[in-house]
Amino acid sequence: MLRSNSIFAVLLCLMILQLGCNPESAYRAPPTPKVSVAQPVVKTIPIYLEENGQTEAVEQAIVQSRVKGIVEKIEFEPFQRVEQGTLLFQIEEEEFLIAVQSAQATVAAAEAAKDSAEVAIGVAESEVSIKNAAIAMANARINVTKAERERIENLRGAVSQSEIDTAVAANEEAKAALNGAEADKTRAEKAVDVNKAKLTSAAADLQKAEADLATKKLDLERTKVLAPISGRINKPMVKRGNLMEKGTPLVEIIKNDPIWANFSVSSRFVLEIEKSSKRQPGEELDLSSIKVMLQRDGDVGYPFTGRLDYLEPKMDAATGTMKMRAVFDNQVDNGPLLYAGLFVRVRVEIGEDVNAIMIPERAVSRDQLGSFIFVVGDEGKAVRKNVKLGTKRDSMVVIESGLDANDSVIVDGIQRVRAGAKVDPS
Repeated sequence: MLRSNSIFAVLLCLMILQLGCNPESAYRAPPTPKVSVAQPVVKTIPIYLEENGQTEAVEQAIVQSRVKGIVEKIEFEPFQRVEQGTLLFQIEEEEFLIAVQSAQATVAAAEAAKDSAEVAIGVAESEVSIKNAAIAMANARINVTKAERERIENLRGAVSQSEIDTAVAANEEAKAALNGAEADKTRAEKAVDVNKAKLTSAAADLQKAEADLATKKLDLERTKVLAPISGRINKPMVKRGNLMEKGTPLVEIIKNDPIWANFSVSSRFVLEIEKSSKRQPGEELDLSSIKVMLQRDGDVGYPFTGRLDYLEPKMDAATGTMKMRAVFDNQVDNGPLLYAGLFVRVRVEIGEDVNAIMIPERAVSRDQLGSFIFVVGDEGKAVRKNVKLGTKRDSMVVIESGLDANDSVIVDGIQRVRAGAKVDPS
């Protein structure tokens, strides 16, 4: 038994020695990682200001009922484009037609009263003229009878008393006729004044009746609710058969073509924008010459191009910013749509970077210390360089600091690279 254990121990030792001497179990160094490298691109690129903004409709109107009535017809489909003046709603118009006819009758009655007053004035003025003539005749008669009376009285003793009495009576009769004519004239003048007052009242009544008729006609016209602006129409806020009060909201129309984008920039960038406009001393800032680009959430790049059209004339002292607005074409035929109320990103060109250093964005890595890249250094070893990133240009990114234009940047195979380790560049 002892002998068998000894033999087993010897065999076990031989096996251990054999395994330890196997060349396949010896340490082998990992192969040098293959990487792709590229030289930074140095070129002149535009400098952009990028800010968050929000779109706003150029025109937006909530159509309201301007009369009380029942909705008889709805003449549009939601989201369709309507032109200014398009019929949107028809309100029942029977009671408005009746009101117009009643107002027309009132106008006719007021016109008749005015005409009657004018005729009465004409009659009274004619009566005044007649009485003026009668007064003139009475004065002439007085003069004649007075002269006759004086002649007769001077012949007293040569004429009979009856002749004297007749001359006196004729003179007194002429005076009485004058008094009567003057009294008639006074009555006629009062009649003129009374009828002129009636005419003034009738004219006022006619003016009021005509104004009321115009209001009733306007109300009748307002039973046809028309689009106040052109644009896309929302769904109606009322249904056919609903009774609406005056001022009831009916539907909203939004004009999104063109469309605005509002944003704010710091005072430093305002000065940069003004400088980029290249305006001469004494010239107004030409906002339309400043190009603005826009990007929606999910867009690749900035597919929308517009122009600056508003710059607030003062700086907000609390925030140190100034409000701006850009305008963009927004036609369906030209591509995707912009809707009012979208949060967007806007880009404004404010200058040029003459010697910008750019590398592919995929060459940039990030960790807790920030952004970094690997370059191929002496003896083919990878060297880490911490960099400060600038703006992106498609698949490229600007390196503002930390990279030399002559560096060989590792672009592909970065996941196998370690700082200080050798690499196999290609």
